Amino acid sequence: MNNYAYALIVIGLVNIIFGFYVLIPSRKSQAVRFLALSIIFLGLWGVGLAGFLSSNDVQTALYWSRFHYVASIYIAYFILLFEMSLTQKKKIDFQTVMLLQIPVFLVSLAVVFSDSLIIKDVILEKSGNVALLNRVGHITYGVVFAVYYLIALMINLKALIKSNGILKNQLTLIFTGFLLTGFLGGTFNLILPILGNYKLIWIGPQFSIIFLGLIFIAIVKYQLFNIRLLAGKVLYVITSASLLYLTFRIFLNIHLEIFGERLGWEAIIFGVVISILFALLYDKYREFFQEKISTRIINLGYDASKFLDRFTYSLGNIVTEDSVLKELHGIVKETIDPIYFSIIVKRDSAVINKQYTGNKVFDNKRIFEIVNSPLFAKKKSISLGELIGVFNVDDESYKVAYGELITLLERSDLHLLIPVHYEKELIAILILGKRDLNSTMYIEQEIAFLQSLASITGASLARATLYQQVQNFNINLQKDVSEKTKELQRNVEELEDARRKERDMLDIMGHELRTPATIVKLNTDLLGKFVDNNPVSYQKYLDRIKNSIENEIRLIDTLLSSAKLEGKKIELNRERLSITEQIETVLHGYEYQIKQKGLRVMVDLEDDMKDVYADKVRVVEIIDNLLSNAIKYTDEGSIIMKAEDTDDYVKVSIIDSGKGIPEKEIPRLGTKFHRVENYITGESNFNIVRPGGTGLGLYVVYALIEMMGGKIWVHSQVGKGTTFSFTLPVYKGQGVKIPSVDEKNLFEKFGLKK
Repeated sequence: MNNYAYALIVIGLVNIIFGFYVLIPSRKSQAVRFLALSIIFLGLWGVGLAGFLSSNDVQTALYWSRFHYVASIYIAYFILLFEMSLTQKKKIDFQTVMLLQIPVFLVSLAVVFSDSLIIKDVILEKSGNVALLNRVGHITYGVVFAVYYLIALMINLKALIKSNGILKNQLTLIFTGFLLTGFLGGTFNLILPILGNYKLIWIGPQFSIIFLGLIFIAIVKYQLFNIRLLAGKVLYVITSASLLYLTFRIFLNIHLEIFGERLGWEAIIFGVVISILFALLYDKYREFFQEKISTRIINLGYDASKFLDRFTYSLGNIVTEDSVLKELHGIVKETIDPIYFSIIVKRDSAVINKQYTGNKVFDNKRIFEIVNSPLFAKKKSISLGELIGVFNVDDESYKVAYGELITLLERSDLHLLIPVHYEKELIAILILGKRDLNSTMYIEQEIAFLQSLASITGASLARATLYQQVQNFNINLQKDVSEKTKELQRNVEELEDARRKERDMLDIMGHELRTPATIVKLNTDLLGKFVDNNPVSYQKYLDRIKNSIENEIRLIDTLLSSAKLEGKKIELNRERLSITEQIETVLHGYEYQIKQKGLRVMVDLEDDMKDVYADKVRVVEIIDNLLSNAIKYTDEGSIIMKAEDTDDYVKVSIIDSGKGIPEKEIPRLGTKFHRVENYITGESNFNIVRPGGTGLGLYVVYALIEMMGGKIWVHSQVGKGTTFSFTLPVYKGQGVKIPSVDEKNLFEKFGLKK
């Protein structure tokens, strides 16, 4: 066997081994499968040529010749599929794969089963076997190969022109490898044989080393298909196998030179000594080479498990989010030490970027949204190289999403994202820039290490969040307790104030009830003395008795109404009634008091006044209360009673020229037990004694008007008088509703519970 046949076998086996190493873990990527198959067929091509050149009989040589022709045409086929799958970023359907295979399959049939279409015969020579070719058939074969090969190059070149960043570097290496291998291989294996030179066909497969080397660089430097670990293993296996083979050949040649083919004691002792020396040297070599490959290609250069254990132990004593993230940064700094490192953290609706190494400005919120989308929900890591290289999606909305993510990452020179989840919820993202100044890629072990850190960090951040929530709860609880305590103190003060008002009211009510009764008693006694002597003059005492009794009845009515309003059990018997009649009725009852104080009373009522829909008794009570106050607080001047109607309401106003009400007191009118200050200051800065009262009259008035669907308001100025105005709805044929009344203990109705 010639030396170049050995070289072809070695190169072929290297390609086949590397191809299978790539093919085995490539189930998820169609592009990787096609690349692996093209490399395998490159190896089969070389092996087929070695078999052809070293065959000693015509039939065997003919078999190997046909074998390497079929292998070479499938190289072009799988390279085209690889380029289509890689650059189009989508899976090639089965129909396209089979359609492209038809010409290749037909050519293969012609090669295998025809004795004259392509290969007519084989001539055995010591310097290397020669195949006799059918020129037309061989040219046809070459055209099919060239068409597939050139289309693949054009697809690659088109994608290369449009690409940038990492993808551009990857495509450049692939394009260069395909161009050199195809051009040189095609020259020595297609063009020269047509021209009659078949002796140099062994050179073509040698150039596959160029292709393999460039692919290896793309894998190691630019992490093509994320199979850097696999490349390291292949390199280790190939170099180890080559060393073992070369050592064996050297030892065999030395043994034959010294001992010939004799196997005596000297030869055995020599072999044992050489074996021991080889074992010692190989062990050192293995350690050295594994270390170099591990630190430069495969492994991390540090013990990941120890750092994970240390990280887990450290987090046992950490309870805050910032401390967890700082500890994580410390681990990443000691191990991977990227040029840029930050952590995007979600806090409620906000997304915060905590930068630890380097400083960059990018849309961290949008990155978080995209990574949290269904497209990336199940991914444990997202590398820029992976996105650009082989990430395949069919949904247009997803294409927009990952296209936007690629733009965001490339714009800020970010190369790796590690999502941090807790119970399937994304809570943070580790952001890494370049690995170092010479490399943008992270190897599989580094990514796995970062994923383990992210998993531990997720649980720790959740615990830190829970701790912060507990702390916030304690703070809020203390704050709530403090506020509730203050509120309780206010309630206690208000309760004490209410009790004080009730006591004052009882005192006032006792005085108010006692005074009319005393007057009745005294006037009755006086009437008894004078009735016989002067029957004419006793009339004034009868008037006093009547007035006191009316005041007593009015006070009792007010108390009863107040009690019913408090218990929401007041009875309203609404009906159609004339507001004019009610005003005249009430005014007639106060003729004596008005005449006694010398007041002028004017009544201003519109003609054809509309009737109102209200409770007659309660309307009389309202007007009576307001007129009583006007008379009580007006020492001189006039009182005007005015009524006017609109479409929906009748407005009644009682205007007096009395003392008036201070502006600050007006908002509190209508409050139960509220009485205007006993002393008010007049315009001349002298004190005026405010007449007494229970503080219930206006409370009843306000509540009754509101219950009957009306409104009440007040205008007043101290020293000039007061105007009380209220409205009641116009009668429009409404029905009469009589609610039930639940009589209770009068003590409760008065609001005097103990």
